[in-house]
Amino acid sequence: MPTTRVQLESTHVTESASRDAERLVAQKRGVAWIDVNNPAEAELERLQKTFEFHPLSIEDSSHFQQRAKIDSYDGYLFITLYSHRFNPQKQEVVADELHVFLGSNYLVTVHRASLPALSRARERWERETELFKKGPDFFLYLICDEIVDSYFPLLNELEGRIDELEEEIERNPNKSVMRSIFALKQELIYLRKAAGPHRELFNALSTRHYDLIDHRLTVYFQDVYDHIVRTYEMVETLRELMGNALDAYYSATSTRLNEVMKRLTLITTIFMPLSVITGLGGVNFKHMPFENPVAFGALVGSLVVVPLAMWLWFRSRKWM
Repeated sequence: MPTTRVQLESTHVTESASRDAERLVAQKRGVAWIDVNNPAEAELERLQKTFEFHPLSIEDSSHFQQRAKIDSYDGYLFITLYSHRFNPQKQEVVADELHVFLGSNYLVTVHRASLPALSRARERWERETELFKKGPDFFLYLICDEIVDSYFPLLNELEGRIDELEEEIERNPNKSVMRSIFALKQELIYLRKAAGPHRELFNALSTRHYDLIDHRLTVYFQDVYDHIVRTYEMVETLRELMGNALDAYYSATSTRLNEVMKRLTLITTIFMPLSVITGLGGVNFKHMPFENPVAFGALVGSLVVVPLAMWLWFRSRKWM
């Protein structure tokens, strides 16, 4: 079964490419994959005319930041997916949105950023030899599988960051650690919100009957659903770890504050007798200050002996 890929770039759309797409759809042979990267409005209008897409699906495809979902239209399915990756330069999670139009003999993908998952899915699809695995519905499964599997390296990266934060909490629980904890916690909340709709989407693909998807692919989409459930559980586990890390941070800072307060209290206690002794030695009464040099020396010596004795006693009691 022949396969043709028509690449429509935002600044390189040609009339010949559009006619090729129209011919592939009309002949009902092979599988046409039309990948639209960073589409302009004119490209989406051309796709709408070529495939007779409903205006609502085109509107959803032109406005990104849609919720992960699947919509059934006359003759095709419209699916919104999200791929997530970790940006090491900005130290944050980046979301890449993908819109998919699935027809009987075509698959249209619309996205703004480069998606390695599409290339990997294409490579896997070309290696397949079974006939029922050479349709656009199986290609859709491969894309979904690659997108969901891309979550696992991201979650492993976030888990490593949590381990680093826990070590930093033990060494030096400063304000930068707290900011990192809250930033990572927000990223996990976002991933949880993203994984939730994906569960509904893949549950629908694995349990509902769609005319455009071969019933033999149900078990494959069930596998993707199992993976996204596992992803959701991993996100929940990491959120619990972040909660534990935050508790550990508060405990460490509280312990550190208690240690500082204890040392300040001990220092105050040590120097308190000195104020009494110096105050007594400076009282302006008869025989005060002492006219006897020995008494004056004893006074000065007590200023050294008393705090030293108190310090040794505190050390013996393990208060310092």
